[in-house]
Amino acid sequence: MSATDPLPYAIAPHRFAVGFTRQTWWNWRIGAAFFFGEIGAGLFLVSLVTGQALGMAVGYLIVVVGKNTAHLLYLGRPARFWRAALRPDRSWIARGIWATGLFAISGFTLLLPKFAGIELPIAGWGQPLAPAVAAASALFIMFYDGLVMKASPAIPFWNSALLPVLCLTYATLGGATLSLMLTTLQGGMPPPALERLEHWLLVANAWLLAIYILRMSRLEPAARQTVHLLLRGRYRRAFLGLVLLVGMVATLLLSLAQGHVEATALAVVVAACELVGDFTLLMVLLKSGLYSPQTAPRSH
Repeated sequence: MSATDPLPYAIAPHRFAVGFTRQTWWNWRIGAAFFFGEIGAGLFLVSLVTGQALGMAVGYLIVVVGKNTAHLLYLGRPARFWRAALRPDRSWIARGIWATGLFAISGFTLLLPKFAGIELPIAGWGQPLAPAVAAASALFIMFYDGLVMKASPAIPFWNSALLPVLCLTYATLGGATLSLMLTTLQGGMPPPALERLEHWLLVANAWLLAIYILRMSRLEPAARQTVHLLLRGRYRRAFLGLVLLVGMVATLLLSLAQGHVEATALAVVVAACELVGDFTLLMVLLKSGLYSPQTAPRSH
């Protein structure tokens, strides 16, 4: 049965009715936390590789301030957040908290000498260790959201090994685009290698997303119903218009034009288009998540 075939169940108005049930626990707050974590860690890692101190600082603040604030707002009772970190051997959420903590400490160690001129008393082995820990923790944060969502087998559309890969490539794309924007705003020349990376990542993301949608359209009914919501249903305009048209097509075309037109504002527009597509994709993935349908009682 393809994504266009009729499905045996409708979306139920509540969890006691027969049909697909929407997930409502993960809302825009957790979506914002995922978004800030991905683009902030992506920007930090790309800037660490290219040696851009401003990009490292901006990425660090996006993760430490933006991601953590959104997480605390989502929890509702921030004073108890420490309990979520007690089981890193069993919980992806706990592992994410530990990775964010390591990122905050190691990133601060790297940024303090660059902006405050203060050298921390680190032993000889600590000099190469801090960048390695910062890079590893940033990389983990970049695909961590996909691992958390994948660990929810009750929602078939999320239960795919491709989802963490998609989060990683989107985070890298966001980091590259923001790094190019910051370089342009500073009056510098963007590295040609980073510009080519941005173009290839846009193409790679389009292919990965197409493969993901195609694969889900051939799985169980809940996954196919989600595909229907994205392509023909409630979230069609957001997915086709903002994720694909603005986030991919417009970003790619404007980025290609940026190499021939010297306009600082164009770099901001490119970054805005990419970030709109990135955030919209996260939100439609969260909001379109459906639990497998309940079946009617035999007496019916």
